[in-house]
Amino acid sequence: MLRHLRRAVWVLVPVAVLLVLPACSTKRARVRPVEGGPVASGPGTLESVRKQLEGNWNLVSAEVVSATGQRTSIKASAVLTYDAFGNLSLKGAYEDPSATAEQTAALNFTGRAVIDTQKQELRLLDLQQSDGEFAALPAEMAARRVRSYAFKEDVLTLTIRDSKGTVTAVNTWRKQPR
Repeated sequence: MLRHLRRAVWVLVPVAVLLVLPACSTKRARVRPVEGGPVASGPGTLESVRKQLEGNWNLVSAEVVSATGQRTSIKASAVLTYDAFGNLSLKGAYEDPSATAEQTAALNFTGRAVIDTQKQELRLLDLQQSDGEFAALPAEMAARRVRSYAFKEDVLTLTIRDSKGTVTAVNTWRKQPR
């Protein structure tokens, strides 16, 4: 008899819980809407920088800067695409046929840009690529590096710096007309 009672309790208690839980929840709308702060707009705000970045950009020039400050041009073609939310896609190729898979990978990836409007910098996060590995890239091509951005009409200049603030590369992009 006691055994049957235990079985009944083990069955009835979960059933009772399942019946009571929906009654505890409410389907009414929230009484007060959740208020966020005002969205900043105008020049220099996150909204305006995202608008400026949004679209397709053609690579105009790419330069790598050595530790001694010597600039070397890289012959490549690429298209950089930003959407309204900072997601990006880079597709490109080197004109040099001896480019390694890792170098080619540096011109072919997707991810997102986190923008710091105060410092005029962006960081690339959540990077994904189909070929090669970012870890195998030369230090001056490291994707994790901070990029300073500057706009001049339809030209975007991304200056890549190492952890000490030394310029390691400069990429110039021209916005494609819509």
